[in-house]
Amino acid sequence: MSEAGPENYRVLHVAQKLPGGVGAYLSEVLAFQREVLGPRRVSAVIPAEERYVLPYLPDASLHLFENANRSPRALLRFAAHARQAILTDRPDIVHLHSSFAGMLRPVISRLPEEVRPAVVYCAHGWAFNIRWSNRRRDMIAAVERHLSTMTDRVVCISQYEHDSAIERGMPAHNMTVLHNGVTERVFPGSSAPVPMPRDRINLLFIGRKDRQKGLDIAEKAMSMLTGLPIHLHVIGASVIGEGHRETRLPNITHYGWQKREAIWGFVEACDAVLIPSRWEGFGLAAIEALRQAKPVIASAVDALPEVVLDRQTGMLFPPENPQALADMLRQLDRQRLAEMGQAGRNDFLARFTGERMNRAILDCYREVLYERALASRAA
Repeated sequence: MSEAGPENYRVLHVAQKLPGGVGAYLSEVLAFQREVLGPRRVSAVIPAEERYVLPYLPDASLHLFENANRSPRALLRFAAHARQAILTDRPDIVHLHSSFAGMLRPVISRLPEEVRPAVVYCAHGWAFNIRWSNRRRDMIAAVERHLSTMTDRVVCISQYEHDSAIERGMPAHNMTVLHNGVTERVFPGSSAPVPMPRDRINLLFIGRKDRQKGLDIAEKAMSMLTGLPIHLHVIGASVIGEGHRETRLPNITHYGWQKREAIWGFVEACDAVLIPSRWEGFGLAAIEALRQAKPVIASAVDALPEVVLDRQTGMLFPPENPQALADMLRQLDRQRLAEMGQAGRNDFLARFTGERMNRAILDCYREVLYERALASRAA
C-alpha cells in the first residue's frame, strides 16, 4: 500500500448495485476524488451492466464484475472480484456502499495484514429501517452490529440514520454523520424548463413507483382534488414485483423513466417537488429540488424533517395520510411556494452542497488513516 498522507493515499469504492442513491452519490464522490487525489489513486468496483450510471469514468479506473444479481452464486462472484481488486490496487481505504457491499467486511478482515485496507462503510439507508417484519429487521440489525466491529468508520447519511443505529445497539465510537450533497449547479444546458400549464400549481414526483416512495398516497390525495388548479407530474418507473398500477386521473401526468440529465428541466418548471415516502434514510430528491429553489412537500417521516424545514423550505404532512396531504395541497399559493423555494436554495448552499460533502469525506478518510497509524505504533 502507499504511504498514507494528506494527499497520498489510495481509495477503492465498491458498490454491488448502482441505480438510485448509490449511483448519484458515486457520481459526486468519484469525480471530486479523482480531481483532488489524482485519477490513479481512485478506483471502483461496479457491475458491468450498470456501467452507464458512471459514463464519465475511464475503464482503467474500474473493476467490472459480471452482473448485479443477488443470487448466492452472483454475490460470491462479486465478493471474489472485489477481493481481487483489493489485492491488485492495494488501496489504503476501501469505501463500501450499501448493505450488500457491506457484507464484504469479513472478506477484507481476513486479508493478510500487509494488504488489509481501512474500511469505511455507508449503508445509504439502513435495511433495518425498511418497513419489514420486526423479526427480519432485528436479524438485519444483529448482522450490522457484528459487522460494525470490522469497520474503521460507519458513515450515516443523516442524523436519523445515526440515531436509529445507536438504538439498535451499534457502537457510537466509529460512527459519523455526513449528510448527502450534490453539485451546486445542474449540468449546463440540461435545465431548460419542460412546458407545464401556468394556470395551475404544478407538483413533481420523482422516484420509483414502489411502496417506499408512496406514489399511491399522492394519487389518493390527487383523487380528492379533481377540478382544482393543481396538477401532479410523475417521473419514474414501476418496480418488478411491486404491482403498482397507475391511477389514471385528469390531474396526473405520467412521463415514465427519464434520463438523469433530463429531470432538471422538470424540476425547473414545477412549483414544488412532492415526496410522500413511507420511509426515507435521507431524501436525495429533496436536496436536488432545494438546489433549484423549489420547495419540498414531504411526509414527516424518518430523515425528511431533518432535510426539509417545515414552513420554511417546504411543508411536512403526516405520513401515509392522503387526506392530510390533500388538505395541505388545497391551500397552496404560488407566491408562498416561491418564497420557500428561495429559502430552500439558501439552506442547500449552507448544508447540502457536493463540495461540503466531499470535503467531509476526505476529512473522514484522514481521521481513519491517522487512527490506524496511531494503533500501529502502539502495537
